[in-house]
Amino acid sequence: MLYVPGSSEKMIKKSQESDSDCIIFDLEDSVAAHRKGAAREAVLHGLNAAPRPGPELAVRINPPSGDHSIASDDLDIILPSRQLQAIVMPKVESSDDVKMVLDKAEHLRQDYDAPLSLILSVESAASLLNMPHIIEEVRSWGKGHLAFISALLFASEDYCAATSIIRTKSRRELLFPRAHMATIAKAYGLAAIDMVCVDYKDASYLAEECRDGRELGFDGKQAIHPAQVAEIQRAFSPSEADVLRAARIKHAYEQSVKDHKGAVGMKEGDSMVMIDAPMLKQASDTLAKARIGKMKIPDVSTEA
Repeated sequence: MLYVPGSSEKMIKKSQESDSDCIIFDLEDSVAAHRKGAAREAVLHGLNAAPRPGPELAVRINPPSGDHSIASDDLDIILPSRQLQAIVMPKVESSDDVKMVLDKAEHLRQDYDAPLSLILSVESAASLLNMPHIIEEVRSWGKGHLAFISALLFASEDYCAATSIIRTKSRRELLFPRAHMATIAKAYGLAAIDMVCVDYKDASYLAEECRDGRELGFDGKQAIHPAQVAEIQRAFSPSEADVLRAARIKHAYEQSVKDHKGAVGMKEGDSMVMIDAPMLKQASDTLAKARIGKMKIPDVSTEA
């Protein structure tokens, strides 16, 4: 998910060439207060001018939990765009923040076919601990035909500022909130988006941070520079070896079911691995990601 400053018409236009999976036109932190109005118009133009098909198009609005009128103005301008697919909501502290977007969508997007994807940003301890209640309350309103929560996003710098955590390259101090947020996301069937790597010139550290995030269960990562996109996509996509192993697991399990058996042993190098339903699910998830990334799924049915 690549952030693009909403106040830069040059960067907005340049983003049309991006290979990122999602472009986030930013109306919040990257835009000075006196430039908010101009940024809204630039972002609206960027949304409407973006060639389709292409990356998912999102906008990070100003937080409804902050100045309500600024967030309201953002929504009034961008919601009518038929090319808008997602809204990143910063500093979500209560379900009222989400309700504001839903209420606006009810007035401005009534006749739109596809509902908006809402990505909720966790930026404080209270937000993290309240998130299950927020999700459940929003879902109870039954307005999913207008907009639905699709993902949780961890905003590390804001979280550190709110909790007095000192961020280090070890990431040790952020292990709990990141893992906790990813767990909440998975519990509610949502995607989990990891923090920004602020040192965008250190490619090896970015790769390390990506591996760390994937191991914690994150599905993707935020980027602040186009140079980060390729490494993030590589790190969060299955390797050819991962895909081959997943295909073998799926084939072995399905063959076992045909033979009226349950779990089955699969030879892997010098070892024998037990294949059961949880491993099938992991393999199926890997193959699904491979298909999204247009990777070739090998035919393993002829292997001995």
